[in-house]
Formats: sequence, C-alpha cells, structure tokens
Amino acid sequence: MTAATSKNVVVLFPFPGHGHLAAFLSFAGVLHRALPDVAITLVSTPRNVASLRRATSAGHDSFLLHELPFVPADHGLPAGWESSDGVPHNRFPDFLEALEVLQPAFDDFVAGATAAGDVAVCIVSDPFLAWTVTVARRRGCAHAFFVSCGAFGSAVVHSLWSHLPIRPDEAGRILLPEYPDVVIHRSQVSSNVLHPPTAVKHRVEAFFGRQIQLGYKTDALLINTVEEFEPTGLAMLRRTFRLPVIPIGPLVRASTKTTSPETDATAGAITSFLDSHPPSSVLYVSFGSQFSIQAEHMAELAAALEATGRPFVWAVKPPDGHNINGEIQPKWLPDGFEERVTATKKGLLLHGWAPQVGILAHHSTGAFLSHCGWNSVLESMTHGVPIIGWPLAGDQYYNAKMLDEEWGVCLRVEGARGDMDMSAIIVDKATLVAVVETVMSPTAKAAEMRQRARAIKEIMEAAREGGHGSSANQALEEFFKTMKLNG
Repeated sequence: MTAATSKNVVVLFPFPGHGHLAAFLSFAGVLHRALPDVAITLVSTPRNVASLRRATSAGHDSFLLHELPFVPADHGLPAGWESSDGVPHNRFPDFLEALEVLQPAFDDFVAGATAAGDVAVCIVSDPFLAWTVTVARRRGCAHAFFVSCGAFGSAVVHSLWSHLPIRPDEAGRILLPEYPDVVIHRSQVSSNVLHPPTAVKHRVEAFFGRQIQLGYKTDALLINTVEEFEPTGLAMLRRTFRLPVIPIGPLVRASTKTTSPETDATAGAITSFLDSHPPSSVLYVSFGSQFSIQAEHMAELAAALEATGRPFVWAVKPPDGHNINGEIQPKWLPDGFEERVTATKKGLLLHGWAPQVGILAHHSTGAFLSHCGWNSVLESMTHGVPIIGWPLAGDQYYNAKMLDEEWGVCLRVEGARGDMDMSAIIVDKATLVAVVETVMSPTAKAAEMRQRARAIKEIMEAAREGGHGSSANQALEEFFKTMKLNG
C-alpha cells in the first residue's frame, strides 16, 4: 500500500541508532499486520536507509523507505557517521545537532504526503527528534512519540533532564520533584547531568532542553512495554504528560543483519556450543551495540568467567574509548584466555555479530550479564532469562533498578557507577565471581529469580498473543483512535 492509494499514511522517524532503528522496524511490522491498508514509510539518512533496505530485502513489503539528504562532512563529522553507534561521547553533541538540520527536508517530504487533501498523515518519531512536532503542526498531522525505552527509565531520565543542574544531597541522593517516592543515587547519574558544566555538556543540555519543551506538544506517547510489567513507570509518565501513554509492547526487535556464510557459520557454532551444555547452565554476556566496559574490566570479567568454570557465551567488543566495531587486542584479555576456554569448551567468544534473541531463547541459557539496555531487557524477559545487571549509561541504571526492586529478576553488579567517563567504576574479579555464582548456582536466590522471570515471560506472552482482547491489541486500538487512523 502506498501513500498514493491509501487514505491513511504513517511516517516513522527513528533516532539513527541500532536499538532505536530495530525497535521501529518491529513497530512497522505490528502496524502493517494490524492495519494492512495503511501506508507506512520509514525515513532516515541515506546510509541507514541502505542498511535497512539490505536487511529487509527478503520479501519485506510492509513499509517503504525514504532517504533524507544528509552529508556528515557538512556538519564537521567523519564520512559514514549517520548512526550513533560508535560515536565518541565528546562528539555526541555534533551528531545530535546535525540531526536537527534534517527538519527542512523532512518538512518537504511530509508536505508531499499531505498534498492530497483527503489523506490523513500521522507522524511517529523518536523523542530525540521532538522537532518533528513542529512539522506535524505546520502540516496538520497527528503526532506521537514512540519511546523504545522502558516507562520507568524514561520517566526518570525525563525528570533529571528537566531539572538541571542536578545537586545530590549529603548522602548522595537525588530527589525527583515529580516523583517524591523515587530516590536516585548520584552513582546512577551520568556526568552529563551531574558534573560541573563544560562546553560539550552545555550543548547536550541545550539540545535536550529543546526536545523536552517540544515533547509536551505531541498527541500521545507510545512505550515499548506492557501495562502489567511496568505499572509504576507508566503511572509516572501519565502523571507528567497528561496525555495518552500507550504501552504497545513487547516489541522484540527484528534482526537487521543480512544472512551470509559468515553469520550462518557463527550461528551454527553457537547452536552447537549451547546444545552441548545442560539446561540453564550457560551465561550469556553482552553490553549491547553502542556501549562497552573499560579495558581493565574486560580483564577482570574474563578472569572471573574462567574462575567460575561455568560455560559462557561472550559477545566481546573493544573497550570503552576504542572503536567498538574494531578488532580485539590481546592485551585486553588475560594471556591465552580465549584459547583455554575454547579448548575446554567452557567458553565461546563472539567477535562482531551475535544472534542475541536466538541465544536467549535456547534452553541452555541460564542468565544474561547485560548493560540493561531496554531491547536487551525485553529480549531477556520474553524468554524468561534472569539478568545480572552491569548498567553503563542513561536509562540502563533505572531499568536495572526496576527489574531488581519491583520484580526481583536482576542482580546488580556492586561497584558499577554511572559516569560516562567510567572513571568511578570499581568492579573486580571477586565481585564478579560472587554475583555469577549467586545467579548460576543452585541457590535459593537463583531459583527465585528464575521463577519470577518465568512469570514475566507469561505476562509478555499474554500481551503479545492473547488475541483481540490482549493488552497489546487494546493499546494499538487506543493509538489508532487517538491518531484517527482506520483500515
């Protein structure tokens, strides 16, 4: 279905980062299945569109792709910098500000979509692109934000960024004016909002200040979560925004990797490794596509994994401060580490792509040592896998807090700190051995975590597969009504 033949058009505009793009892809699929007569177009920059086109080329015709002209060099960015993945922290303001320059081209595209007066156009964008509200209002379009993060984490981050500068009390506590019952510790807040201002931080602060003010002008918030899973966080957002806050999850991301002999071989090796171990015995380790731990902590983690003797699969990436997509240097791991764990079949190190959903779905996977990014949280919970939380930035701390304190399915690594420069993180081998053993051994704590994780899995399944009356379908119907969309 194209805009030329449909009376309803939905324009999706994700923030250009792997997790955000993947979540919007999942959302596009849900929209198409629910309203096949609605024309859906996902817009992004040329490099991202080309990547998405390759990833969705195999019979994927549920939506169109549209390129917005973008030349990184025009904004002082290196060639190819069209995604946040791999952008150093000190260059993030340049990237964020460059995205704002896309507004005229996006406005032209929306103007073309609304040229036929009897076509209803709805814009769904990432909150990082809140300036799309201005385009929507100018062109008479409905507008919604799709928040690919969780409700609790989003509410906390929004409050923090709305009340800069942050000043902890003598005990290191940060009180949120909108949510007096929620206490955040200074160790859970990044240096961008906590430390004395710098030129870089001023620019980041100014950017988010602009987005926050525009954000109140939208028509609805879509959240990739489930009402029964995050009642507290959803109530917080509804109290703040006073507009429809619609939980449309769980949207477990679709893969954006193309099939190749290399990825097929990797998947085969992983399956063979997992098949060789008993149920719930393997620890999966990954810190996502955008973040990594410090070099010294890679060595501590490797030593801890080897010391426990428990089987593991580690999606290993270069440490913080290095090209996250680069090669692993031997100095970052203990001498002979990979060779030893491979020879004893105790460990499997994945360099590059990892089929995360497949690993978490395997019966041998017993726990997930994760940065607690929201996509990873949902993927783990939809498969009933408890989490060892090692958050690194942003909402990850509050995701871990919610999973631990509300559900008891996450055991947080003690010593992890929230500064983006990682300077205050204190994590050693002994700490890691203790937490891994607690979750992977036949302890009462481990049994309770698995039981609670299974309960969340059932909630996720009911939301996703419960038919017309399921919470996910009810949420979609509320979204369609709010946006005045119909089949």
